[in-house]
Amino acid sequence: MARNSSPLPTQDPGLGEKLAGARQRLINRDGTFNVRRAQGAGSWVQGDWYHYWVSLSWPRFVAAVVGWFTSLNILFALGYLALGPNAILGMPPAPTWWEKFAYAFFFSVQTFNSVGYGVESPFGLAAGLLSSVEALVGVLTFAIITGLLYARFSKPKARILFSDHAIITPPDPAHGNHRRLMFRIANERNNTVIDFTARVLVTLATPDGTRRYFGLKLERDQVMFLPLNWTLVHTIDEESPLYEMTADELRERLGELLILFRGYDDTYAQDIHARSSYRFDEIRWDHRFVRPYRTDEGGELVLDLELLHVSERG
Repeated sequence: MARNSSPLPTQDPGLGEKLAGARQRLINRDGTFNVRRAQGAGSWVQGDWYHYWVSLSWPRFVAAVVGWFTSLNILFALGYLALGPNAILGMPPAPTWWEKFAYAFFFSVQTFNSVGYGVESPFGLAAGLLSSVEALVGVLTFAIITGLLYARFSKPKARILFSDHAIITPPDPAHGNHRRLMFRIANERNNTVIDFTARVLVTLATPDGTRRYFGLKLERDQVMFLPLNWTLVHTIDEESPLYEMTADELRERLGELLILFRGYDDTYAQDIHARSSYRFDEIRWDHRFVRPYRTDEGGELVLDLELLHVSERG
């Protein structure tokens, strides 16, 4: 019979227990929290913009920079066109408005990044003021982008690869005929991570709509080095909150493993962290992992990251 009311102490990691109606996972596989903040109107003005731009994914960051650069030059090009046909000296005659806009846009780009090929130049006080403002905006824009690029490249970030699924093995006579919960990780980078520690919680929903959190005792919760993979193992014995629990019961209680790793990156000389989770539907029952490394002809160990995710029944 599965435990519906465990005497084990709950260990809320800061996600809250009063989660009636919340059926989505608490931590996404990429380590982000599945929490959306609702803020009042105008709160975006006071937001942490530096953190937003540093944490933005690379595709979105590049798209935002290109979009910002293009939008500013479009606005300045429209400004030059609004000043009249004589605002830009040396601009070739153009029969259509779109061609005039194209010439004004490329002149704006030259002014924005201070290239100044010398073929075209502003004429008149208004055009000179507008080009001066654009030059200032361009210098500030590139300074901000340069600072953000440096911050993004210099920020230490763990590249810890988690196995696609966790497993629960069949009862093992060598371990008291108990099942064991396992998942695997590996370092995707060639850098050295030392003093790597792990902490794993399981969250289980109760009939009254709350969640309870229980720490899982690991056979080994720390490694000195991480050159190969690390299989984390929790024995489901009488002291485990998962003792005698079935797959259906784990599903009914919205079971989810919450995982936190902490280590020291020797390259950046800073602590790094990695988070992830496994929901009940990402746990394979009665499976065993396939060994992900082998020895080559020269006697060197070879870690195959593709095999990190492979398990087989039995």
